[in-house]
Amino acid sequence: MLVDDERASKYDHDLARWAAAQPDLEITHLIVHAPAVRPTSRLAKLAALMRTRGLGFLAGRALFGLVVRAERIVLDRRAIHRGHFAKIPIGELVERKIRIRPQVSKSGFTYRFSNEDVERVRALKLDLLIRCGSGILRGEILCAARLGVISFHHGDNRVNRGGPAGFWEAYFGWPKTGFIIQRLTEELDGGEVLARGAFPTQWLFSLNQAHLFAKANVHLKSILKRIAANGELPEAEPSFPYSGRLYKVPTLEQGLIYCARVGARLAARAARRVSGARQRWGLAFVEKNWRGSVLRRAWSPKLPKGRFWADPFLVERDGKRLCFVEDFGYATGRGHITALEVGKSGVAEIGAALVEPFHLSFPFLFEYAGELYMCPESAQARQIRIYRCTGFPLLWELAVVAMHDVSAADTMLFERDQKWWMLTNIDQSGTGDHCSELYLFFADSPLAASWTPHPQNPILIDPERARNGGLIIEAEKIFRVGQRQGFDRYGAGLSIFEIAELSPQIYREEIVAEILPDFRAGLLGVHHLSTAGSLTVVDQASYGFVGETLLAERLSATLRTAKCAGQSRAVRREESPGFTGQRAG
Repeated sequence: MLVDDERASKYDHDLARWAAAQPDLEITHLIVHAPAVRPTSRLAKLAALMRTRGLGFLAGRALFGLVVRAERIVLDRRAIHRGHFAKIPIGELVERKIRIRPQVSKSGFTYRFSNEDVERVRALKLDLLIRCGSGILRGEILCAARLGVISFHHGDNRVNRGGPAGFWEAYFGWPKTGFIIQRLTEELDGGEVLARGAFPTQWLFSLNQAHLFAKANVHLKSILKRIAANGELPEAEPSFPYSGRLYKVPTLEQGLIYCARVGARLAARAARRVSGARQRWGLAFVEKNWRGSVLRRAWSPKLPKGRFWADPFLVERDGKRLCFVEDFGYATGRGHITALEVGKSGVAEIGAALVEPFHLSFPFLFEYAGELYMCPESAQARQIRIYRCTGFPLLWELAVVAMHDVSAADTMLFERDQKWWMLTNIDQSGTGDHCSELYLFFADSPLAASWTPHPQNPILIDPERARNGGLIIEAEKIFRVGQRQGFDRYGAGLSIFEIAELSPQIYREEIVAEILPDFRAGLLGVHHLSTAGSLTVVDQASYGFVGETLLAERLSATLRTAKCAGQSRAVRREESPGFTGQRAG
């Protein structure tokens, strides 16, 4: 690891700690390359910057420093991102250390090293150098290890080169913030790209940066595992020209604009909180197959007080059209699965189909061996759980736990070419973001307790398409519905992809349609689609004023819970003690 000193970021510390536990790779050395510190007073430095860069530059830097200090307070109040700016001793994790001295350019950004220092590194006979420190590396150091130097660029280098990491995406309100893992070359942020991806942009710069660093670190570990297994770097992407600007620390004017935008975002959030306005999901039905659906003609049932319905899945069975939904209660802050019967112009709430002591949503339905199964989202339980229907539509029992100790959301299963395939959104970072990575697994049965990961995993790292939003099977064609996340907005739209190639070696999909929340005034988002026969349903989000219903809902929540518990039938299986599937009237 190439580092500035023996105190590293929490992300580099996490990487070193993880590597120490791996049987097939080892971080053998810290190569410390801090430049020599010249004894110059702070006043002298300020005077020099005043002469060379001007007062405006100094003012911009000062404002940016204040922004970072203020946002650090916000981050330290969040357990997930606490310590984002901290420096942690790393020497105890990597015992061997050498020090080399960079030759720093006049700009202070570019680092070169003497032939003697390069030879010292080369003599270690390392497979790989990981750049974890500062400085733009140039010269022979890039070839001092067998496979060169790999490094992050925390930005999409097709549209954003430079820095600060995560700032400009939050500044402009871009829907996603990218990253690449590259083998460094002489071109700034234009190395050989080994992996790329993106995550939803957070509304605050430092929050966005912390989220980006935590999520991207997972994929650096994945790259290192592949290198350890194969002895070589993954194949690099083709290179293309870059015509964009080089982003830098914001000027005073840009810093003021950013502060104004953050202030406006905070004011909007506060106004919604005070007024009781919340994003509320509902349903929109169209009496057409999905291909012929015109959503502006859709009809929507009235939502029950203090609750919303989302993630609809349609099924036609026993001559009835049923829609299973996530039924979320604001008072409990938790969802369960409810069954609705759909008529020509309305729905009837039949009852709760599945209730657990943890949050449930996304009741994906599939048939196997003549029986109906449900795989709801149960990330809060850290399991992928599959239930069997024992009495349609309200009786379900736990059939199998397909995966344990995994934070997975919106899992879908289907059969193709004598294999069962599982598409699921897994968060390995611990940030709770299930919108960015899509994973694929396969097995001989949907009730298998062991699934083989696809070699392309994750098959997508993109918040504008990765999260599952439904599945459409038409004879030989399979279409995956993917959510589109917007800037600081969950479920901003849908894209429909045809799965064009599927095998144990290759997954490929092609976009065929998009659905945006433009079909009705006041909509904020749409993030799920289901179709059965001549009926199609999407869910839709808008702001609803639910504050006046919350007090009554809270007062009755305990009574409703007791009623559900009294009418439910718990089914236990030896394979998963302690968890039950329930139905309630």
